[in-house]
Amino acid sequence: MAMRGAQVKVGAVQAAWDQACVLRSGDDLEALPELAERIATATAAYGAGELLRGTVFLISGALEQIGAGHPGGEQFAAKFTKTLMNKILHWAEVVEPTDLPMVRQVVTVAFEGRDPVAWRDQAGPVPDSEPRAMTCALALIADFVDRVDGPGACEHALLTSLGSALD
Repeated sequence: MAMRGAQVKVGAVQAAWDQACVLRSGDDLEALPELAERIATATAAYGAGELLRGTVFLISGALEQIGAGHPGGEQFAAKFTKTLMNKILHWAEVVEPTDLPMVRQVVTVAFEGRDPVAWRDQAGPVPDSEPRAMTCALALIADFVDRVDGPGACEHALLTSLGSALD
C-alpha cells in the first residue's frame, strides 16, 4: 500500500490500528484476545519495524482528516502538536520521553504535507520504545477525530482510504 510514495504492508497497517484499538479500548476487554493474536501474527510476519511504519502511515491518514497537508494551518498544527505531546506524557508508564521528539517530527512532517513514513525511514534507527510512543499518538489522534466527527469516524475514514489504496 502506498501513500505519497511510501510502501507499507497492509497487514502491518491493520496490526498498527489494532494496537491503537487496544489502547483506546479502556475497560472493554472483549476484543483484546483477538486483537492481541492479530498483532502477534503481524509482528511475526512483518517485524516490529514494519508495524511502526504502519503506525506512522495511520498517523498521517488520521491527521489528514483534520487538515494536515493543507496550507494555512500552521497555528492549528502547532497548537495541536503541543497538546498531543502533553497528552502523550500522561502515558508515562508506557512512553519514554526520549521518543517524543520523533513523534513530534512525524506529526510535523504530516502537517507539512510531506510523507512521514519516508521521512521516518530516513531518520535513523528505531529504538525499541518508539513504537509505543507512536501508537499512543495514533490513539490520541483517533480519539480527537472521533470527538470532532463522531464515534468511529477515524476508523471509517482510515478503512475507506485503505480500501481505495487497494483498488
